[in-house]
Amino acid sequence: MELGCSTILYGGQDLTVALDKISEAGYKAVEICSIQGAAPHLELGKDGSYYAGVKQAALDVDLVIEGVGGSGNLGDRDRFLQLLDATAAIGATLVTTGPGGTSDDEDSFKTVVDNINSVATEAASRGVRLSIKPHVKNAVYNTETALRFIQEVDRDWVGINYDPTHIWRTPQEEVPEETMDSLLEHMLSIRIRDVKTRELNICPVAQQIAGEGDLNLPAIVAKLDTAPKIEYGVLEIVGTKDMALDEIDDVVTRSFDGFTALLN
Repeated sequence: MELGCSTILYGGQDLTVALDKISEAGYKAVEICSIQGAAPHLELGKDGSYYAGVKQAALDVDLVIEGVGGSGNLGDRDRFLQLLDATAAIGATLVTTGPGGTSDDEDSFKTVVDNINSVATEAASRGVRLSIKPHVKNAVYNTETALRFIQEVDRDWVGINYDPTHIWRTPQEEVPEETMDSLLEHMLSIRIRDVKTRELNICPVAQQIAGEGDLNLPAIVAKLDTAPKIEYGVLEIVGTKDMALDEIDDVVTRSFDGFTALLN
């Protein structure tokens, strides 16, 4: 497994800056985000030359486009279909997003499954897979609901976007390295960072840097490195959008160093 970085860390900068900085830090892959208000790096509804330019911009700095970050788009079907078009146009093969819905609500869970199966048909026609993150407060939020979810969707086109910090913050107080084995074969993408405390709201940026939180990252990364469909562990830290550029660079570099040490 090699390291990638999401452009969400540079949510307040343009795409060129994000790509340059991620490459300079040593990352091999990038998640390009299309998240309104947080990281609008991939615009929707553009012509072919725009998407060719995005694809070339990543190639120019030797970054593989691991996928497209689409959080917040799934609830708007028309927009999500445009997102799928954009993903295919830049040569990416997966979109990562949360499931939505409400935890421990049977009707909500069924609605989420039906919605994602419907969208998966559209994704398949474009050659794009959906990587769904078990997310605090959502209908799919822990290992138990993720396993149920994966049995009820089209596994050819839908898989898991695994972020151990969300599993850590479940009401069940799961320990990710003890519960993730059953999900490894279903992971299409993974997101990496640290986290402090089990509060549902994510902790400050400094505590999301590798080694600054409560996770047993050596054990977690060792297991994630065995997931059969995973090539890249992608850094995703939230809260950096309004930070100064040199401060973001420091977070990105320190995270790279911390996770690199765990993979060697």
